[in-house]
Amino acid sequence: MPLIDITLPEQALSPEKAQQLVEFTTDALLTLEGMEKNPKARMLTWVYLHTHPQTDYYIGGKHSAKPHYKFDVTIFANTLNDERKALLTKQITEQVLTLEGTDHNLLNAARVWVLFHEVADGNWGGAGQIYRINDLMKMMQS
Repeated sequence: MPLIDITLPEQALSPEKAQQLVEFTTDALLTLEGMEKNPKARMLTWVYLHTHPQTDYYIGGKHSAKPHYKFDVTIFANTLNDERKALLTKQITEQVLTLEGTDHNLLNAARVWVLFHEVADGNWGGAGQIYRINDLMKMMQS
């Protein structure tokens, strides 16, 4: 049941490229969770795309000339280990820079942040009930 919030300036990417970013992020996360071919897992993976005017973004109190991207990835605790989090961060960053058509260097990569939010088992609710990771895994297998 991953939840991904992507925040970026409007017009940083064309609608087609934004859609590619959503699809890539979904696929990359599901792959690292081992659920890439599970249609039930795909249906439970939500992505919200939040855009804002470029002028609404500041660094050090000043407007930023270049777009910055923030990915909030909410997952069950212990779903991804540190290695997989690092890999997802790298993959998302590279995809953003590719879609932008900018150089893959540290300065551009620093404009992409990936924040992981881990929800403790028993603290994820939906459809009027609490979901536990073991129950979800059983549901995914049936």
